[in-house]
Amino acid sequence: MKKDKSLKILFLYPNLNMSALVPYAISILSAVLKKNGFRNIDLFDTTFYEPLGESKDERGVRLGQVKPFNFKERNVVTKNTDMYEDFFMKVGQMEPDLIAASIVEDTYPIFLKFMDVIKDKKIPTVVGGPFPTNAPEIVSSSHSIDFICRGDGEGAMLDLCNALDQGREPTKIPNLIIKKNGAVIEQNPVRKAQDLNELPIQDLTIFDPNSLFRPMMGAVYRFAPLEPQRGCPYLCTFCNSPESNTLYKDGGAGNFLRDRTIKNLHEEIDHLIKNFGIEYFFMVTDTFLAMSNKRFDEFCEMYSNFKVPFFMNTRPETITEYRAKKLKEINCHRVNIGVEHGNEKFRSEVIKRNCSNDVIIRAFEMMHDAGISTALNIIIGYPDETRELVFDTIELSRKIKSDGINAYIFSPYKGTQLRNLCEQKGYVDSKTLAHIYTKDSILTMPTLSVEEIRGLSNSFVFYARLPKTLWADIGIAEKDTEEGQAKHRELLRLYQSEYLPKP
Repeated sequence: MKKDKSLKILFLYPNLNMSALVPYAISILSAVLKKNGFRNIDLFDTTFYEPLGESKDERGVRLGQVKPFNFKERNVVTKNTDMYEDFFMKVGQMEPDLIAASIVEDTYPIFLKFMDVIKDKKIPTVVGGPFPTNAPEIVSSSHSIDFICRGDGEGAMLDLCNALDQGREPTKIPNLIIKKNGAVIEQNPVRKAQDLNELPIQDLTIFDPNSLFRPMMGAVYRFAPLEPQRGCPYLCTFCNSPESNTLYKDGGAGNFLRDRTIKNLHEEIDHLIKNFGIEYFFMVTDTFLAMSNKRFDEFCEMYSNFKVPFFMNTRPETITEYRAKKLKEINCHRVNIGVEHGNEKFRSEVIKRNCSNDVIIRAFEMMHDAGISTALNIIIGYPDETRELVFDTIELSRKIKSDGINAYIFSPYKGTQLRNLCEQKGYVDSKTLAHIYTKDSILTMPTLSVEEIRGLSNSFVFYARLPKTLWADIGIAEKDTEEGQAKHRELLRLYQSEYLPKP
């Protein structure tokens, strides 16, 4: 029997208030480390702390985009203590040898605040995730960070922990940017893309049981993430997935897009249901149905043994009548379908999504006819978008049969083509960080003001679902005035009582 390794590792998850499911990255990294003898592992998770304000789902309820829900029905409570003080105490009690954080652009400022709290302790820190991968020059400039992981983290994290545990100087570790005395001394290339089938089953024991609960269509379920595929074959200009493909291709590390075997998925699903009582799965794949018909049939045959409800993200052109019927048979409960914009020319030329409005409308109809709940995903406030273009999206949305609408404000993330365009046009400063669940655009552009984008986002569901005879009232509800707020509340009551789809 191998002796356990002594290195103490503290994961930090600086999540926005209840804005996401448990992070698959941390659950799989913890599993990899434990499989290799690292047992002194803990997690500090900010998900259920109150100070971070209104959650994504609470905002969705306020805007009529999400059905009302109540965490208390599952005895889930928030924490009202100071999370920075709690983190300081956690570090003091554990005395970790390494702090590892999974961060996105939204949570990077929160992460830095946590590091400032413990700056005198001089604990080595490694960060990974989309933001470090796509903006390493920003992340490496922080004196709080010693190692930056780009791309897959499993091999890099294991190599780093082995080096630290053995008292060796971490060096020549693929995927890692390594700093010493505040300066970058190594920028190592990425290694061959991780074979997902060689990874152990994710470790959910590292999380507080409360963290598994999330709302879905008005109810609260015990969720777990599943990763059937890593990467995405599409080239959307608002997304940073294409940059990961480029990173691996240019680095000679193979194709970043890869699948797990159906057998491998079966083993994990069976384990999670039996050991954690999982009631609902989320497929943490950018476009779940981007698969061959053969693989789709194999997945459906496997999943028919479980039939635990699940939801996923996909694109309209991946949906067929056959697939919709098969998904219903295996208890697919919810499908978020990315449409992103209602103007075909704008969608094709600016977003690089070549799909007709007719195909989009038909995709929702097929899901509706099969009895599967859908949510329409759209974005408002793209660079150079006009009010008229937003209303093209509204008009398309009115033709779509969906049970929910997610109207997001455009976020120019680092590593995306549209971020580069926004910086070139002077719409956003290169140092400004993006936020996905924001009430305001960070762009300053001539075609739409910040206030207009906010009003259109807040009232989008009303425009898309209420009669056009109420559009004058909805125009009032767009305004951030006492009259506008009162009108918004009035329309929300009307929408929830008469137009919000019932369970």
